[in-house]
Amino acid sequence: MKQHQTTDTDQALITGLAFVSAYVDDFDKAYDFYTNLLGLEKKYNMGDQACFFGIGDEHGLYLQGGHEVRQTDVSTVRSTFTLTVASTSEFFAKLKDAGVTIIDTAPVKVGEGHYWFQFYDPAGNVLEAFGAE
Repeated sequence: MKQHQTTDTDQALITGLAFVSAYVDDFDKAYDFYTNLLGLEKKYNMGDQACFFGIGDEHGLYLQGGHEVRQTDVSTVRSTFTLTVASTSEFFAKLKDAGVTIIDTAPVKVGEGHYWFQFYDPAGNVLEAFGAE
């Protein structure tokens, strides 16, 4: 692969992250999960099978239904995104109580005061949570 030469004014550089996307089979089931369980707030409808959620002041999540489920597990190649939470242990317990499939047995310490774990959304997408204990 040919390397790109960069300069201080290079217009080909990535400058941020606009939003993340989750493609699901059952839009209504996923919408319920992302709003009622994860607590995301819908900002825009984007058709019958899609919407956009705001996450903080600068980020968002695009959710689109009508896709075929692809079987994945923790050993397959995939992309994911990480949600910031105030308390990983409280969020872990909330998901567990709701019957969400959680990959890790408990939040994993990943640095001084930081914890992380993975879980599945209803369509089988792997999501991650990161925050304080």
